[in-house]
Amino acid sequence: MPAPLKRRSSVLWLIVVASASLAPCIELRAQDNSNWPLAWAQWHNRTRDWGGIRTNLSDKGLDLGVLYTQDVAANPVGGLNQSLTYGARLEGMAKLDFDKIFGIKGSSLHYIMYQGLGQGLSQEVIGNDFGVTQIFSSDILAIANLSLQQKLYHDQIYISAGRLAVGDIFARDDTFAYYLNGALNSTPGQLLINQPTFTTYPFNIWGLAGTYTFPDNQYIGLGVYDASVDDLNNAENGFNFRFEPKGDVLMVGQVGVNPGKDDTSKYLPGHYQIGAFYNTSRVDVLGTTTETREGNWGAYAIARQMIYQEKDLQGLSLWGLVTIAPQQAINTQPFGVSGGLFYQGLLPNRDNDVTAGAFILGFYSDHLQGQSYELVFEATHRYQFADWSYLTLDFQYVVNPAGNDDIPDAWVFGTEFSVKF
Repeated sequence: MPAPLKRRSSVLWLIVVASASLAPCIELRAQDNSNWPLAWAQWHNRTRDWGGIRTNLSDKGLDLGVLYTQDVAANPVGGLNQSLTYGARLEGMAKLDFDKIFGIKGSSLHYIMYQGLGQGLSQEVIGNDFGVTQIFSSDILAIANLSLQQKLYHDQIYISAGRLAVGDIFARDDTFAYYLNGALNSTPGQLLINQPTFTTYPFNIWGLAGTYTFPDNQYIGLGVYDASVDDLNNAENGFNFRFEPKGDVLMVGQVGVNPGKDDTSKYLPGHYQIGAFYNTSRVDVLGTTTETREGNWGAYAIARQMIYQEKDLQGLSLWGLVTIAPQQAINTQPFGVSGGLFYQGLLPNRDNDVTAGAFILGFYSDHLQGQSYELVFEATHRYQFADWSYLTLDFQYVVNPAGNDDIPDAWVFGTEFSVKF
């Protein structure tokens, strides 16, 4: 990522926060095709309705929100150095409901800004590629989303255009948010290492994307995005509206199905998706500064399935993913595989807590001498204090940081705390 801009003045940030005073729980993120118990739409606010102010604003078509999330992590063993780091993100969100304002059914404008704080343990200390803290997103004030969204045909059609994260729709499963590692930050990290413009929230780029959901919970998604790395939202310290398309585009397609999404379904909840992408840009050949190749493609598959259900969303689920980007001359990690499990309600009288484990594995290109694979094992437990706040305790073991045998394996202990005020 570009060099971060130093923190803006407190006055500027107070203006941003003041303009995003919280409102009722609404869906402020892109449409989610998974079966996820803690989506934005299901979060309540810590400070509730403020004497009816939020409800009044919402009735007029303006919904607002603020979220604070922080990661604290330390590696007492391994890595390039040993240290403790703090990283956080404060987000202010606004939604204009054009149905209530102008009578345009299913239409809305979404705007999200964030202030990144602190630093990342992987980037600054360990030296590995799968960032061990997911919330760190550079110490800048930046735009996370600016998009027009439209739902049509009984909400079966969803279209979004503007500054988008590719991972809002494609190659995502919100289950990954249970983990701290950034390689499971809704979108597989192996994709992002190979394709910087395959952005994941809060990083975004100009694009047009949409989905069509069939009555039986199958869906198809298509998206076209600006493929210029220079046009990423943080290329100019967080306020980049450059739109200078040079004919380079990233095209993504995906099909999926959500068995068990309906309460009346005979199947347990699951989510299955297969997707592929093609980038028309010229890409530097690894290890050279003069040779390039035109065009780059890849594919992915993600599966999640509950295999044991106590009641509702309580029970045990398994998940797995595979990524491929076969052109070894231009892709840092041509092959990746990850998998894990999570159990909601494992502890007695803690029905909303989640206990989870995972591994993340990425194989480096044969063109990168001295780099073989990076492997991360992670175990985590999320204490869901309320529907507006949680605390996660996390342990990770990083094997072969950056695929380099010369960097000692690292032990990482971390926490994540989040609250929606």
